[in-house]
Amino acid sequence: MALGTLGTALAASAISSGASFGLSKLFGGGQKDPSAPLQNFQPIQVNAGGLRTSSGRHGVNVDVSPERTGLVGSIADSFSGLSSELAGLRSKVAPGISELRASRLAEIDNARRAAVGNLRENLQRRRVLGSSFGQDAITRAESEFSGQRERVAAESFLQELEATNNLLNQEFEARRASFQTGLNELNLQADLATKIASQATDQLGANARLESAMIAKENEGAGKFFGQISQPVADAAGKYAGSIFSTGGLKG
Repeated sequence: MALGTLGTALAASAISSGASFGLSKLFGGGQKDPSAPLQNFQPIQVNAGGLRTSSGRHGVNVDVSPERTGLVGSIADSFSGLSSELAGLRSKVAPGISELRASRLAEIDNARRAAVGNLRENLQRRRVLGSSFGQDAITRAESEFSGQRERVAAESFLQELEATNNLLNQEFEARRASFQTGLNELNLQADLATKIASQATDQLGANARLESAMIAKENEGAGKFFGQISQPVADAAGKYAGSIFSTGGLKG
């Protein structure tokens, strides 16, 4: 290649690069990174009700305040205390040994002793206590109270069974509520984190993708503009440099 031609090419290249650089600085300082909005956006966070969310590299975290932890623990403890009280009541109505049964049977036994005692005294005063009539009267009285005692025992068993079953159900519900309180709290935190990770992230991600597309379009338009400006400048510079080299006697 002739020296003049080489000089023209070098000068044109240098001036073209300088023109492109200068125009780039003039219209915004270079192209923007289309991925920047996607890399920098952060989901909206929550700080209310003793719950505070934060975003990490591996997802959304939910921090719980000591006040909320204390309240949830108190609710769970109250259900636990209720279940213990119900368990204590259940022992008092256990089938066959309830306090209600003992009270009823004791009442019948007291009435029997009083009635049979009065009957014996009356028979004694009549001097027929040792007779067959007297013994038959006492036997009938004892049998009557024995039948009452059996009926009360049978009724008491059914009532004890029903009361025990009711208390067992209530105790179970109280114990379950104690655990459910803690589980509900965990579910609330998980639901909060999931909603933030899905809804807010999706919305902001869509916004970021839109901004990224707009930046890409902007960069594409700027590149075309710089090409249209720099090429005529480079052509003119090449001609100018060629004339300089030619005038100086360096034309090949």
